[in-house]
Formats: sequence, structure tokens, C-alpha cells
Amino acid sequence: MNTFKRDSIQKIIDNFSISGSLLSYEVKGTGNVNDTFRVDVISENCSTPYTLQRINHNVFKDPESLMTNYSRVTRHLQSKGSNACLTLIASKKGKSFFRDEEGNFWRMMPYIDGVQCYNLPEKSSHAYEAGKAFGQFQLDLCDLPGDPLFETIPNFHNTSNRFKEYLDAREADSSRRFQEVLELDQFISCRKNLCTEIEAEQLPRRIVHNDTKLNNVLLDENTGEGVSVIDLDTVMPGCVLHDFGDLVRATCCSVDENEKDISKVSFLLPFFESITKGYLDATYTMLEQDEVSGLACAPLVITYELGLRFLSDFLSGDKYFKTNHSHQNLERAKVQFKLLESMEKHRESMKDVVLREWQLRMPKESSFCT
Repeated sequence: MNTFKRDSIQKIIDNFSISGSLLSYEVKGTGNVNDTFRVDVISENCSTPYTLQRINHNVFKDPESLMTNYSRVTRHLQSKGSNACLTLIASKKGKSFFRDEEGNFWRMMPYIDGVQCYNLPEKSSHAYEAGKAFGQFQLDLCDLPGDPLFETIPNFHNTSNRFKEYLDAREADSSRRFQEVLELDQFISCRKNLCTEIEAEQLPRRIVHNDTKLNNVLLDENTGEGVSVIDLDTVMPGCVLHDFGDLVRATCCSVDENEKDISKVSFLLPFFESITKGYLDATYTMLEQDEVSGLACAPLVITYELGLRFLSDFLSGDKYFKTNHSHQNLERAKVQFKLLESMEKHRESMKDVVLREWQLRMPKESSFCT
């Protein structure tokens, strides 16, 4: 993460439509891409907290279009009456962002208090609420008016393309690391069929989040209910299976993705059941049969895909994901592939869960959103 001094933060917030001076700031979040801060601004002896974020323009090549998406999505969610949804603070030039002298893009929002987020669930209700929150997010954006959203990262969840990127990184071996991944290379080759298990072009194209980690849902610290979905940089047209699969991948693993001891990695089927219940509670009126049929295989595909991305980045010299040491992306890839192995052992049980939960909701009146 870049180091930003107090004076630098003050200069940035001076460009947004708020009054007051910086009282304090702290780094927030554990994201691998953007920089996030909580900043407390004092005005007339009253302190107000805000979220300040620097958009990584090396990852998101068109931050202005990204922020157009962000603004459209947040305004639409507000029109739905979503609780504590994100609200952008305009810059003093009337834009949804501020660009500093070094070319960094910044956005600012009121800080949401009284909430918690988790990297891993502590109980089944956390998984249920996350599934429900992301499902409701998709449902609420089903009728977003206007032109399609901009694709902030083209081919983001194109598993075949990620496989090709891995092959390209392996061929180039620009960091001279391929000898360290020979065993994983064999694992990847044996599961190439996962590249085509989700035929997204045959499924409805909807507005999806594309980064459905558990810590991208704020939960009420008193009730435990989902309050708001956050981190909207990758919201764009796509396939609901990618969102569901990524949430399962991130939530139903026994350890954090940065765990070094892969013997601790296992798939947690009870959390999968909770996510499925929450997700279908929110989306059963929206989903088509082909989408439901793909829910059980989606976590395997997305876990494979992320493993490819981590390994490709490792072979290319760690250019995409933030790392704290030279082999962190390799360690992350190993965690994903061990999780995939564990998922494979539970695949039939996952199908049974989806079928049972879908059938429980089938008698209810349905109105599909296309």
C-alpha cells in the first residue's frame, strides 16, 4: 500500500464538498487492489467519519467510466430504499471523484457505523446474510435504467481466458519461477474442463457484483442482518453464477486465502447450505432454471479461476495483487487449489442442497426478470 501522510490526506479531502479539517485517519480494509481509509473530519466541534478510497488505476484502466457505473448503481439502490447503501460525496467540481496531481483517482463517502464485516464467517447466519445480501443486490439492479454498465475489467470472469493468460505467463516465465510450480501445473492441466462448465453466453446477462467476498457485506453489529454491499468497482454486466460461486469460494473455506499451511484448508458444506438458502430467498423469483442448475458447479469454476489468476501473477512478477512477500501469490494459489480438491469431494452434496432448496421455493409465485 502506498504511504499517504496527513498533509496529503488533508489536501485530498479539501477537494470534496464537505467542510472541516482532518482530525484523524486510519487504514481500513484488507483488499488486494485499492487503498481505503477512514477519515474523521472536525467542523464546529463536531467530528464526522468518512470513507476515502484511492482507485488503483493500474488495475482499473478507465476510472472515470468506473465512477459513472458507481454513481448510477448507488443512486438506483437508494431509489429502492436499500438500508445504509453507499452514497458518493461530490467533488467541489461536481464530479463523483477527485483526481490528484499524481494522477490518482479518489472517491469519498459517509462512513457507515454500527456494522461489522468478516473475512470468514463465525456462524451460519453470517453466511446466510451474505448470500441474501448479494442476491438482493442482483435483484435490486435487475431494472437499472439506461445503457448497459461499462465493463471495468473486460473478461473478468472468463475462465477460458484466465487459463490462456496462465499459459502465456508460463510460456514467458518472465520472473523465472516456473520450476517452482510444476506440481500445480499438472493439477491445472487435469482440470481444464472447468473452463467451459459455465457457459455464460447461454445464460441471462445481468448486473452482478463480481467480487462477492464475505467482507464486502456489512452486517449490523446488533442484529447480524445484512446492511449493505460494498466495493462496487467490478459491478458490471455478467453472470449470476460467478457471484454465487465466488461468495461460496470465499466464505466456505476453513481458512483465509493467505494461509500458508494448506493442510488446514477444507470446504465447509454447512456454510454452503446457509449461503444457498439466503441467496435463493432473495433471488428465487428472478432466476431461470439454467442459472439454478449451475449453482453447484459455480464454486469449483471460480476457485479454479482464482487459483489461475494468483499463479499467473506469481509467474509474471506480482503485478496485479498486492503482496507482502515474494511467494505470497504462490501460497494463495495453493490454498485455492487445495480448496478445489475439497469441493470436488462434496460436489454431489452441493447439488443435493441446491435442488432441495430450489424445490422448497418452487410452489411460490414467480415473476422472472430477464
